[in-house]
Amino acid sequence: MKNFKYLLIMIIVFTISSCSKDTYNDHDYHLERINVISAELPDELIYGRTYEIKVNIELPNSCYFYYNQYDYIYDENTRLIYPIVHVDDDISCNQKITETTFSIPLQVLQKESYIFKFYQGKDSDGKDTFLTFEVPVI
Repeated sequence: MKNFKYLLIMIIVFTISSCSKDTYNDHDYHLERINVISAELPDELIYGRTYEIKVNIELPNSCYFYYNQYDYIYDENTRLIYPIVHVDDDISCNQKITETTFSIPLQVLQKESYIFKFYQGKDSDGKDTFLTFEVPVI
């Protein structure tokens, strides 16, 4: 039985060490926040209802990919939204700009107005700038 354990361990070690990184077709990439160009929100929200907020972003070239990833940060009645893109590094990209739209589900669970701040890049001082909407709740 002891010999079987050692044999099994050797097989597992050999299998793991023989796996090549190349078989996974790895490539270099990084994640980056991307600017929001517009957002569609209702004029008012009804307490208890669920909405889909549509957000438009612009991908600057073919190395940028959006996979429905974003940071959604709560700060009292303010919501900060930062779309995140996957950017391929060290490959050639065409300079075709593409626009894409994604949705954020929103369940209205507060009676105060919502303030939505959509990331629009950094100003000359390096501070985040936002496209801002205040939507009352009825």
